[in-house]
Amino acid sequence: MTVVVVNNLTAAYLPSSVTTPMEHREKDQARPPKQLQETTTSASSKTAKLKRHRHYYLPEGNVVIQVENTLFRLSLSALHENSQIFKMAVPPPPEGKVVPVVGFNDRRPLVLREITEVDFVRLLAILFPLPANEVKKLKSVDALLSVLKLATKFQMERVCHAAMLQLHELPIDPIRKIAIWEEFHLDLDLLLPAYATLCQRSEPLTLSMTMSLGIRNFTKVAASRDLYRQRVGCCRCRESLSQEESQKIANEIVFEIFGKRQEIVELPPL
Repeated sequence: MTVVVVNNLTAAYLPSSVTTPMEHREKDQARPPKQLQETTTSASSKTAKLKRHRHYYLPEGNVVIQVENTLFRLSLSALHENSQIFKMAVPPPPEGKVVPVVGFNDRRPLVLREITEVDFVRLLAILFPLPANEVKKLKSVDALLSVLKLATKFQMERVCHAAMLQLHELPIDPIRKIAIWEEFHLDLDLLLPAYATLCQRSEPLTLSMTMSLGIRNFTKVAASRDLYRQRVGCCRCRESLSQEESQKIANEIVFEIFGKRQEIVELPPL
């Protein structure tokens, strides 16, 4: 099996290396015929050890990708539509010509390195959604975080957006949620409920919380907490407030302090 390694330009975007056809062809041309024959034999033995993914080796697919010891056959046009990285790494086959050898058959798949099969399948669960009885929906924070990491690496904005919306529906501690949103540059308007929760907490912010929030967010959170306490008064007064009243005050304060958000570009659904 031939492995393609990304050239220096692509490597800046894809540090985990993808094998490209040009580099493979250059290496093949430099080898004598005997070595080429031995390489083919070795590739055949390695291919026998690979398995096709039971859900994502799609009959209608036209590009073969290897992650760990598993082969995936996917729609190249869908990958190109969602990722500039894949568009650069695997150009579409020219019409009326021989199909390129790398990435278009099981013997010479496009190899993605430094990626686990589990994480890649999670990415595909959003990119190529299948019926619920075939693939489990992602329901854990860690699973969706792995999707965000891969989608960011492959510059898949719509996948990032879809993963963000699923994350937003999960119960996540506000401190952790703010850190995740900041790390992946997600829609900051979705953080307003998390800030409102921190605003109402009676427990002081710890050093680890401060480090997770960052100086800018910590300063605003501290200011909103102070303003909240000024408006609701002493602890006894706070206890007399209903949950709805407390939430309304916190929401008003948070919008006042965090209300000027970045413009969010609406992305079309996958």
